[in-house]
Amino acid sequence: MTPGSTTRSTPGATPPWEPRELVLWSALGIAFSASWADLVRHWTSEPWTRPAALLLALFIAAAARDRRRREPRRWGYLLVAAGLGLSLIAFGGSVARLGRPGVPLGIIGMARALGRPSLATSLLALWAVPPPFALPVALSPGLESAIAWLAAGAAEAQGLPAVLGPRSLAIAGAKLELRPTDGGIPLAIYLAGIGWWGAVWAGSGVRDALRAAARIAPLGFVAQALLLCLAFALLAARAPNAARAVLDLGAWPVLALALVWVRAARRDSATAAAAARPRHSGGELP
Repeated sequence: MTPGSTTRSTPGATPPWEPRELVLWSALGIAFSASWADLVRHWTSEPWTRPAALLLALFIAAAARDRRRREPRRWGYLLVAAGLGLSLIAFGGSVARLGRPGVPLGIIGMARALGRPSLATSLLALWAVPPPFALPVALSPGLESAIAWLAAGAAEAQGLPAVLGPRSLAIAGAKLELRPTDGGIPLAIYLAGIGWWGAVWAGSGVRDALRAAARIAPLGFVAQALLLCLAFALLAARAPNAARAVLDLGAWPVLALALVWVRAARRDSATAAAAARPRHSGGELP
């Protein structure tokens, strides 16, 4: 190839992001501005939705890193159009929240149309949208009520008066309102996103990412049970505000630990795989 010549990028190559691609991604982000504004309002008003912002940041980091080009799929632009249409129709009908699924749909479509990032990486954008509130509502009462029932029994065994309501627990006069999102559904979903991110960061495909997400998601209920126990202990100590803070903010240290654990596990797996490969030196056969 002579200086100044140009060649088309081929599938499998990892060229830098081109200006055209950056313009298209920027235009897509601007086009979804109404949905972004709705998401930011939700993140600021409901603590349980805020980890979705972390998953969005992880998606952006993974997408920027995943520069290997695949075969572009022009039908991806149809997904972009469908996502934008859903967002605009929902915004025009004053139900912007219903247009949120258009954001990951448009992102996945753009990735397919441009040939990068990979499908596994682009699917991580699904976690940028908080799970619908109707999901924990439909599965409530659940874990939060079960742990509250045990906490009430433990408090009474210690001579503390306890009153267990349908959506609350009062111990020694201190009352804590329980919410459907306290049952662990959102945390399990966010942990699944962390597992998915760990897989795509290591270069895995959709199947491996799905397995990684499925392995870590159940730990969300274990972590939520521990958070509930801590919150009810604080309630027994007559600190209901601290108890509420544990339930509202406790997901963050759990997700931080999950990030560290996932990265360490992937690094150990890569090291073990490299050590297991046969080594050839000189002209000797293995």
